[in-house]
Amino acid sequence: MAANAEHERFLTLFQRMVDHTDAWIQKTPPDKLDWVPIQTSAMRFGDRVSRVTIKGLIAHIVVGEDHWAHSLPQIADGAVMPIPQYSALQEEFATGDFQAIAHRSQKQIVSAFAALSQDQLNKQVVWVGRTWTVMGFLWGAYAHRAFHIGNIDIYLRQADVVAPEFFEFNPPQMA
Repeated sequence: MAANAEHERFLTLFQRMVDHTDAWIQKTPPDKLDWVPIQTSAMRFGDRVSRVTIKGLIAHIVVGEDHWAHSLPQIADGAVMPIPQYSALQEEFATGDFQAIAHRSQKQIVSAFAALSQDQLNKQVVWVGRTWTVMGFLWGAYAHRAFHIGNIDIYLRQADVVAPEFFEFNPPQMA
C-alpha cells in the first residue's frame, strides 16, 4: 500500500513503465538483443560507455533499480547512496533467461518500492552530489528508466523494428 498520494502516483506510473519495458523486450527480435547500431560520434552514451546493447540497457536498468530497492529501506537519513556493485543479478542476466529474469526482478522492485513507509520516503539520501528525499530519488529512478527506454526505442527503430508506442499506456487513463 502506498504511503501517500504522491507515492501512489509514482507506483502507478512506474508500473506502467515496467509494463512498457516488458513490451520492449517482447518486441525485440532475439538477434537484436545483442546488436549495436552503427557507432558514430552522435550514437554514444557519453564518456564512460561507448557500446551498449538493448540487453545491456535493460540489465542496467533492472540491476540498478534492484540495488536501490534493497538499499532505500535501510539507508540512514542523510547517507550517501552507494554506487551499485557487480551483483549476482547482473551475473544471472549474463547467463540466464533474460526475459524471465527481467520480469521477475521488476515485480520484486515494484513490491519493494511499494513497501516503503512514509518515514522512509521522507528520509534524505545523497546521490551524485545532490540531496534528495527518498520519494524524490524514486522519481529519479523513474526518469532513469524512461531515458533508457528512449535509447532502446532508438535502437529498435535503427534496426527497422516497430517499437511499442511510448505514451500509450494500458489502461489509458493517467495516474
